[in-house]
Amino acid sequence: MTLDAFLKTAHVLGAILFVGNVIVTGVWSAILFRVRHSQDFQRAARAIVITDWCFTVGGGALLTMSGVALAMRRGVPLWETVWIRQAIVALAISTMMWLVVLVPAQRVMVRGGLTDAELVRAYSRWNVVGWLATVPLVYAVWCMVAKPV
Repeated sequence: MTLDAFLKTAHVLGAILFVGNVIVTGVWSAILFRVRHSQDFQRAARAIVITDWCFTVGGGALLTMSGVALAMRRGVPLWETVWIRQAIVALAISTMMWLVVLVPAQRVMVRGGLTDAELVRAYSRWNVVGWLATVPLVYAVWCMVAKPV
């Protein structure tokens, strides 16, 4: 396997892990949140944090490093290439939403001893902003595939 093929494979795998985890976590957390009165939602919140670190952060790092390496190897300017710039900006927007809203909401959900109202507020904030933060990620995937100018 050539280095370019390896980097391209890593880039696609990173995108799958990163975006896939974001979407799947949103779905299974909604299912578990609905049964929070009969199940320990704090465990689900811990699982969200663990999978975020493994797959969202890990996949995002793999995606970013392999993408930058591919562009550099091919002599493609990152910021001057419209579709790459748009994907980077979309990724940055989603990352900021994750850092500013989602991580603090996760910390609240993991903490024990919450009232149901406190949990509902934290989860609702996490859920709504999480789905909004997914939109720029899907747009970034579209940019990588369609390469709009």
